[in-house]
Amino acid sequence: MKYLKLFVLAVAFLFAANTYSQWTYCNGSASMTGLGTNPGIYCLDGNNAIVVGGVTGAPKVYKTTNGGVNFVNITANLTGPELYAGCMIDANTLMVGDGAGNAKLWRSTDGGVSWTTVLTTGGSGGFFNGIVKANLTPGFVVAQSDGPTGSGATCVMYVSTNSGATWTPSLQTGVGFTIGSLPAVFCIDNQFFGNGASTTPRVAITTNGGTSWSGYPISVTGTFTSGVAFNNNKLNGLGISSASYPNISRTTNGGVNWTTLSTGGTGTSTLNVLRWAPGTDICYLATSLGIMVTTNNGTSFSNMTTSSITGFFDISVQVVGGNIVGYAVAGDGSVVKLSTPVAVDPTNTTTPSTFALEQNYPNPFNPSTTIKYSVPVSGNVSIKVYNSIGVEVMTVVNGNHAAGNYVENVDLSGLSSGIYFYTLTSGNFTDTKKMMLVK
Repeated sequence: MKYLKLFVLAVAFLFAANTYSQWTYCNGSASMTGLGTNPGIYCLDGNNAIVVGGVTGAPKVYKTTNGGVNFVNITANLTGPELYAGCMIDANTLMVGDGAGNAKLWRSTDGGVSWTTVLTTGGSGGFFNGIVKANLTPGFVVAQSDGPTGSGATCVMYVSTNSGATWTPSLQTGVGFTIGSLPAVFCIDNQFFGNGASTTPRVAITTNGGTSWSGYPISVTGTFTSGVAFNNNKLNGLGISSASYPNISRTTNGGVNWTTLSTGGTGTSTLNVLRWAPGTDICYLATSLGIMVTTNNGTSFSNMTTSSITGFFDISVQVVGGNIVGYAVAGDGSVVKLSTPVAVDPTNTTTPSTFALEQNYPNPFNPSTTIKYSVPVSGNVSIKVYNSIGVEVMTVVNGNHAAGNYVENVDLSGLSSGIYFYTLTSGNFTDTKKMMLVK
């Protein structure tokens, strides 16, 4: 039995006055039934998300395509035990995984109208803890499972290079634990991915695509690693156990070493899940008390309002068009939604009187740098990066902003060394600055 199943909904949490932003309740989630007490959630963008769950003999999948206004039952021909993991590759390609021995991974290519089994673990001990697509490698997906009884494997990370159509197992030997943890699975690209342990605060990480694995203890106490997440730079990461809140563990060297810091929260949380917003320094922490956010790789955290919903069980966030969009699901099936510009600057809360585009820092840099900018009036804001001959190579931001001060982390790891220019455009305002990538 997973330790996760011991979770009990906590009482409401009184948030601090310096709340960072707000999650709003999705009224459509009230219609979902039969999810059991361990629901999972995965969002593709602000409109599309799936919720998975169920009980033995009655798996459940619900999907929204209108931002949580409605959730439609797309369980279709799914059979077997309850579901613990789900993933959206695109609006039509979906995957879900169950957990009750000889675990199955199901895939749909028609938006959930029908499902096909694409992977079975065999044996009697399989359990899919998470299915995650890579932040940086299109078509690359990982699915982590406990090792099936009799297979000789402790844990298995299945990898796919074709959006989940076919899978190859990577045995997680030598990581120091025998059972993976739900839902602590992450994937940055086809080389760097991993998961947490269900029996100790520990993580398994590969830096070579699963050819070999390393296991590292994180610096907090508790029974299992309920959350692990990494920045796209593969250096900054956060880990947390089921019982360590308000303390969290932080690494700045890719998971080799970890130090403990306090989130500043109060109370006791019985489940803690971490999800990093891809391409930013922002990570979200969902707990049984509420949701917190860090905008500086875990150095400090702020509370967020959640429409009085507590008891969160899973959270999913993406970056789309310069906005962070996210969904979180509580143990009772309640869903809340977030949509916010990628990064409000928490160090500058004064409303600006003029547009401003600051020089990036550091500069030169490798491979990421920070850009701060100010917007005095609400409106659409775009920031684009151009190479030395004026060809656009990246859109950093393109979306509506409220008046305020913002900070963006720009990752140019996919580009070669050289001079680049970044331009902010909003209304009649345009400004351009130069930056240098040195690898």
